[in-house]
Amino acid sequence: MAKRLGVVMLDVTESQERGLVTGRVTVGIGNGLLRFGIERMLQLMPREPEISMRSGLAGALASDLESGDVLIALLGEVDEVSADELRDQAARGVGIVLLIEDGDLFELPKVMGLRAGFVRSSSVNEYSLRKAVAAAADGGAAVPEELAYDLVRFAGRHKAPPQVRLRLTPREQEVLVLMVEGMSNKQIARGLQISQNGAKRLVANILAKMDCNNRTLAVSRALREGLYERYAHARPAAP
Repeated sequence: MAKRLGVVMLDVTESQERGLVTGRVTVGIGNGLLRFGIERMLQLMPREPEISMRSGLAGALASDLESGDVLIALLGEVDEVSADELRDQAARGVGIVLLIEDGDLFELPKVMGLRAGFVRSSSVNEYSLRKAVAAAADGGAAVPEELAYDLVRFAGRHKAPPQVRLRLTPREQEVLVLMVEGMSNKQIARGLQISQNGAKRLVANILAKMDCNNRTLAVSRALREGLYERYAHARPAAP
């Protein structure tokens, strides 16, 4: 099922909607009060996952994270070294959820290229947290409506240099829309009824044509330049 969130559509699978997580959820947050609150929210999930609490990101990264697990961290506590470690964990199949405190948007460049869900810490609740955790566990990335607008405005203040006219095939346009909607390669393949390798090739083609070295930059450009709305309106209606 898909739910419209402002200009962004996030695909919500049944497991994400119900907040079902089969792996372990590790919380690596130094802020004790926030860490306690996150733990309490996780305990209220429909099927409480195995929870591992760490009083800091370093301890969480040092734990035995496995593919399918989810790591929750605070963006303000991520430095350049831990950002690289988070990318390595994400490449291994670990889902990442980053909490953003007010005023922390300027910290986003250090996690560019990291596939992660984002939740504003000041407004996080049981529902938004379980959606973000379940999406991360499923290889996706969820962004709440109010934060999505802030991310788009932030990207607009950091405009890329003028680029040549973008020429995407109709299929690549479909894939770009799904990328903006937070779908993983596996979800894109399932949605378009193509192989996962085929979805991976299409994503690589899009990144090359957009001159972007990662999904985050491609999605930012698609939102900033109105590509998402243009291609989403042109997308054939589902049968």
